[in-house]
Amino acid sequence: MIRPTPAQLSLWRKRDYSWSQHSSFHYNPLKWYERYVLGIEEPATPELLFGKKFADSCEIGKPLAPVTMLARMEQDFKVPFSDFFLIGYADTFCDKTNRIIGEYKTGMKAWDQKRVDQHGQITMYCLMNLVKNDIKPEETKIFLEWIPTARKWKEKDETGFDYEMVFATDPAEVVRFETSRTMSEVMAFGGEIIKTRKAMEDYVKNI
Repeated sequence: MIRPTPAQLSLWRKRDYSWSQHSSFHYNPLKWYERYVLGIEEPATPELLFGKKFADSCEIGKPLAPVTMLARMEQDFKVPFSDFFLIGYADTFCDKTNRIIGEYKTGMKAWDQKRVDQHGQITMYCLMNLVKNDIKPEETKIFLEWIPTARKWKEKDETGFDYEMVFATDPAEVVRFETSRTMSEVMAFGGEIIKTRKAMEDYVKNI
């Protein structure tokens, strides 16, 4: 396995801690290491490209599906935590009250209430909103809107993929879920972040 250079290691240690880093490490530590420490990027999949296209449409106020839009799009959360920074971008946010957070998800895998209630990204947003705005999670209204997608097959092109992503229905369907978090859940997730960050350090040291 390729060992990191001192410069790569220093760059990673200075990097803000995101949900994508957290979930990547828990899903596959080796893939996390290659991407976030060595800087090896895998080719973008049709799913990622479609997700970005949809996110971009929301950010400019012209969403490709009828999602709920609050006052702020791509709300930047960056807060100090332990000896590093947490960072995240809520898809939509009420910056007048700091008490409504919305998240959009495209994809083929169905979202249900249990999956939404257990989704760590939302818990992380609540943690950052607590640190940044002193808003307790119990005081925060949260929703997630899922826009189902499907594969449209085509001839394989230079990307190596023989399909592209499209909305599963025309017009696009939006499935809405409301959820909540408690202070104990948010504090427990904060502890999980600290443990995961240490596990990342240990993983890199043992390469």
